[in-house]
Amino acid sequence: MAIVIFFWTLFYINLFTIGGGFVMLPLLQSEIVDHYHWLTNKEFIDSIAIGQLTPGPLTIMNAFIGYKIFGFGGAIGAVVSTYLPSILVVTIVSRYYLRFKNWWIVNSSFSGIRPAVIGLLAAVAITLGRESIIDLPTGAIAIASFVAIAFTKLDPTFVILGAGLLGALLY
Repeated sequence: MAIVIFFWTLFYINLFTIGGGFVMLPLLQSEIVDHYHWLTNKEFIDSIAIGQLTPGPLTIMNAFIGYKIFGFGGAIGAVVSTYLPSILVVTIVSRYYLRFKNWWIVNSSFSGIRPAVIGLLAAVAITLGRESIIDLPTGAIAIASFVAIAFTKLDPTFVILGAGLLGALLY
């Protein structure tokens, strides 16, 4: 029964998440770590890190979580539960988008969603930062990574790899 709850959790979070995959992180953390206690905060952060090293990072993260909790079937179900909502929404929306795209209510809704997405991303940064930044060196790595991504055109992949190497050397 727990595996069905896990799949349903991924399904509805992916169905109602607007603004990209990282917006779902606080919702996933709330359900998987805080509510159901399937993973610890550290394991959740590790799953994010593993996902970032691969193409399709949030899909890999969900598959990793599914595998960690329920084995191979959990990984397969996690991938299906991650993609199925998007397939359904795109199928429905693409049918009606051209008809409704200029309506004021549609444009106003998207304008209202933007600040919420920014708030959710800030919540992710704060929540994960509290768990990941444990001392001065990890704080320095975090700040340097932020500066490199925010103020240069450096590919985030290299920043992630560099931060991982620094962490491996320091710890």
